[in-house]
Amino acid sequence: MTPSFFEKKNKKRALVFGGGGERGSFEIGVWRALDELDYVPDIITGTSVGALNGALYILGNVSEAERMWKEIETGKVLDLDAPLSIDSFKDYRRTLTGFLIRIIREKGISSAPLKALIDTYIDDESRIRSDGTIFGLSTTNLKTREIEYYFLDDIEEGRLNDYLLASASLYPAIQKKMIDGTPYIDGGYWNNIPINMALDKLPDQIVLVDLQGPGLLHYDHRIEECESLLIRTKWPLGDMLLFDTNRTEVNIELGYCETMKLARPDIYRGLWYTYDTDTVETDASVFYLALNGLLTGKRSKGVYEYIKRDNHQLIFLREIEKRWGSAVDETTVSLALCELTGKLFNMIPDKIYSIDKFQNEIIHRLIKMRDAERKNPINEFEPRFLLSGKEWTEEFLEGLPLISNRTLVIQIFERLEDEQLKWDTPFYKLMIRTRPFPFIIALYCKYLLNKNLGLYR
Repeated sequence: MTPSFFEKKNKKRALVFGGGGERGSFEIGVWRALDELDYVPDIITGTSVGALNGALYILGNVSEAERMWKEIETGKVLDLDAPLSIDSFKDYRRTLTGFLIRIIREKGISSAPLKALIDTYIDDESRIRSDGTIFGLSTTNLKTREIEYYFLDDIEEGRLNDYLLASASLYPAIQKKMIDGTPYIDGGYWNNIPINMALDKLPDQIVLVDLQGPGLLHYDHRIEECESLLIRTKWPLGDMLLFDTNRTEVNIELGYCETMKLARPDIYRGLWYTYDTDTVETDASVFYLALNGLLTGKRSKGVYEYIKRDNHQLIFLREIEKRWGSAVDETTVSLALCELTGKLFNMIPDKIYSIDKFQNEIIHRLIKMRDAERKNPINEFEPRFLLSGKEWTEEFLEGLPLISNRTLVIQIFERLEDEQLKWDTPFYKLMIRTRPFPFIIALYCKYLLNKNLGLYR
């Protein structure tokens, strides 16, 4: 994607918001970026939380929408008392078990708080209707088990919020919404990104926001005839029904950063994080200087031959690509290693970084975690937001000494600090064969420390 997508004028533009509960805060960051890029949609469609954000978008105040999202907690959406904090996987499982019991006992949790929230912030239906923006939403008819699509003209005046609530009723977690005797539930079940609604209005350009929520996705071949931009993130955005203000703040910034990377690759780079492009290119030059020294320097005699023998370099490359999630070549290897190291040490993707500041923070965390490991095996830098089930599992595994990549990186790094790298020793040979990923990251951390000390100037 080139900047020209956003520079084209006099185009009929569409914006489609996907569904995903709490993950919808990501769409607010996308909205803020689109405002900066002067992308003004003529058509907005959405389902579930995407429909709510679409209505907010037409009301036109992104700062107000941010404020609303940052104030939302689980109790303001669902009629239940969520714990003030979930500090362990045990707390997380206990909370979800409580949700499940309540859902089964009451056949869905009351959506009264969600209705109150919608009525508070989407409080001017006439303004939405008079704005001129084509607005559509979808919901699922529980009686027919079919999705139904509604544009404003299809909805009786004064009933928009009823349909917004129906679209966001994630049954059976949330009770169904009755409209004129018909039960309706979340529109995301049968089509979680209603692209077809936007394409029906014949746009020239379309921006799609995917929250990777539950439900089906329907491919519409007409998208091939329309300029399109898909915005999503590789990061998990949290559990759909557990609203956490700290997570919301991260998701908003992440939505902004992911959009700006797609829109302005000349300025911003990164797959998992967002960096100033100039600092990425400068660091790549330094990295290759250091790599050349490692492979050919007198103190590293035999390194090149050892790596080349038995295709050890392919082992390293496969490990990097598998964990980075994209192809790696000579232009991206330094970026991939930087991002993977940041992820391992729980760097948060909530801002635009310069490479130097990002790497300095990695070294800071590495040293702090090393010192903590010597005293007591605890994580000094746990994420400050509520984790999803997948993230809790990953952190649990990182707490197991024989499995933890983070612990092994610290141990290998300490060994590299205490002695010259000798590739033919049994320890390093074992690490390369059995644990190549932490071995690579430990070497990269050694590089960062040397760079920080000015050894590559």
